Amino acid sequence: MSLFSVFDPSSYYGIHLNWMIMLIVILFGCMKFYMLKSYNQSIGNSIIMGVNNLFIEIAGSTHLAITFIVSSTFFYLVMTNLIGLFPFIFTSTAHPLITLSMGFIFWVSFFMMGWIKNFKSSAAHLVPEGSPLGLAPFMVLIESISHLMRPFTLSIRLAANMMAGHLIISLLSSISLLNFYSFGISVLLQSILLVLELGVAVIQGFVFSILLLLYCLEYY
Repeated sequence: MSLFSVFDPSSYYGIHLNWMIMLIVILFGCMKFYMLKSYNQSIGNSIIMGVNNLFIEIAGSTHLAITFIVSSTFFYLVMTNLIGLFPFIFTSTAHPLITLSMGFIFWVSFFMMGWIKNFKSSAAHLVPEGSPLGLAPFMVLIESISHLMRPFTLSIRLAANMMAGHLIISLLSSISLLNFYSFGISVLLQSILLVLELGVAVIQGFVFSILLLLYCLEYY
């Protein structure tokens, strides 16, 4: 078995139940329907409003629908990343198949929206301002390639960062079987790395969401 086999979905009677974690995350968004308002919920509402206001400051008050989509994506990714840090829980965002699907769907939606709604502005982005007229065809080619690479770089970044942390934790756990001292060192290093992974889970969700917002504003 290779080191990457830990990310392989397990099958029970031909059914891959690991992917159900992607639907379980959605339940956290419906807590207000079956929970009484408490101090913890007030803190959660403050965090939601703070993140939403942050995206509104970047996008402007005229793009509330876009900020709602980006904010929902941010909280979904953060919850999925954090849940994946618990033992024996499948990390769906560590798979390029999932991140590429999300990045490609969002990018194609924003790309088509920009070119259909504002064709001249979208076409003008292919030639940077101040470029010589003779270099315009080459600039269009280079900018087109960079735009086509965006969904891949956006998605692979998220999957690679989430996968890297889990792989390092797995490698550190393997040295705990040597002796008592290596066990203590392994636990200490894994604890430190787990704290770092908590920050990575939030940061990667924010990076994915903020890039989606910037791409959308560029095409809009």
